[in-house]
Amino acid sequence: MMLPSLGVCLALGSLVQTCLGSYASYTTPCSSLTVTPPEGASVINVTGTERYNVTYDGPTYNGPSGSVNICDVEVYLTHGDAGDAVRFAIYLPLEGWNGRWQGTGGGGFAAGGFDFELVPAVASGYSAGATDAGVGLDGNTDVWYNSTQLVENFVYLSLHEMTVIGKELSEKFYGRKPEYSYWFGCSTGGRQGMSEAQRYPEDYDGIFAGAPAINWDKITMADYWPLAVQNQNGEPVPLCKLSAIGNASVDACDLLDGAADGLISNPVKCKFDAKSVVGMEVQCDGNVTTTITESDANVWNKIRDGPTDEKGNFLWYGLQPGANYQTQAIQPGFLISIQWIADFLLRHPGLDVSDIKQDEFVDLFHKSVSEFGNLWGTDNPDLSAYRARGGKILTWHGWADDLISPLGTLDYWKRVVDLAGGEKETDEFYRVFMAPGLGHCGQGPGPQIPTDNLAPLVEWVEKGKAPETILFSGNGQSRNICKFPKELEYRGSGNVSDAASWECV
Repeated sequence: MMLPSLGVCLALGSLVQTCLGSYASYTTPCSSLTVTPPEGASVINVTGTERYNVTYDGPTYNGPSGSVNICDVEVYLTHGDAGDAVRFAIYLPLEGWNGRWQGTGGGGFAAGGFDFELVPAVASGYSAGATDAGVGLDGNTDVWYNSTQLVENFVYLSLHEMTVIGKELSEKFYGRKPEYSYWFGCSTGGRQGMSEAQRYPEDYDGIFAGAPAINWDKITMADYWPLAVQNQNGEPVPLCKLSAIGNASVDACDLLDGAADGLISNPVKCKFDAKSVVGMEVQCDGNVTTTITESDANVWNKIRDGPTDEKGNFLWYGLQPGANYQTQAIQPGFLISIQWIADFLLRHPGLDVSDIKQDEFVDLFHKSVSEFGNLWGTDNPDLSAYRARGGKILTWHGWADDLISPLGTLDYWKRVVDLAGGEKETDEFYRVFMAPGLGHCGQGPGPQIPTDNLAPLVEWVEKGKAPETILFSGNGQSRNICKFPKELEYRGSGNVSDAASWECV
């Protein structure tokens, strides 16, 4: 097809991008777009601006990044007399729109990742959106923990409003509604996706929820547990010792899947006891040789076993063998847990909570669950409404996640299975994949997450091809990660680093 002449281009107005080599037409010019405020909200400001060659420099995980040309619609909403100002960024590709909408999530106490996820989403052809929920992007909870409106914005409301606004703007800009809508997020973003499925089942056809921070009221406390164990012990175990014991656990359980590949395919089967390495010599900082003691072993075992009360009764799940225990076991503690305890539980921003021991930890754990579980937990296993509308949920979680215990995700999956009527029924709308050696939303020593995590979900939603495996690759290895409850086992021959040498059993 020949491109129109420059004179014709200048007369086309909203079709001017055709002159630059694309073939997209716009019903409404970018600068003229307006928004109908969602119920309970009012518009502060809407600004639409065409931007060219927008890039994001750095690794992403919802598709390859690149240079994109967009209509950037910045929307600000408020709610009644709350005084909040919620930002929504809606990116509409100026060319190559694939007819799909993608909502994107955040991490920690930030509700959105913005260009980190928006640029690769647009590069893949989606119109896409992000929100700051009115709490900013710096993760500072001191300024909003005591605001009912801002808390509701962060937990669930702004995600829904972003979706409503994004779909509306897509329709106004392109002249047709998105044919399919997808959610993408990991960690907090994964929790947000599950919130959408539980609270607003009509919002998304497909939801990708990686390493979801569901069970929020429990995991925020569980992330403090390693430090509480250290505090209870009196003399903290050096991180080099925790690392050495962790390496020993991998060595002890590596062959459970049939091959010595430095990974544990199913850590639940690993019965390693740290007491088995008492007396082992370890090289620490400055080439100082030290020895694993029984006290050191007890600390590692307690971190692995997860939070318990003073009588040893189960509270929540711990980190698995193969995970990095050092992240949370050092003063002053994991930041999100520190914020959760000081700001939300104790209502005392800035309070030093780095010296909490087991008895106080247990009291705070129960307070977190009883006072915040209903709103923040996002662990309702009743997905019947989402199932009925034909929605699909895809989750992966790394066995070596050092922030969110993968057993919490499996706990939720099992409760969904019980309510849905069995594994076969659950497979129709919700599938979980457990990745050996994968850290939190990536990293770790194992094969790494796919470049485009939405691809298998799109195949499932639009073509009915439900994934049985998902290919992970990186760190010189590849694996076809199995749909839980199946797990990887070495075939007995072939390169242990090659996915073809493994099967799901």
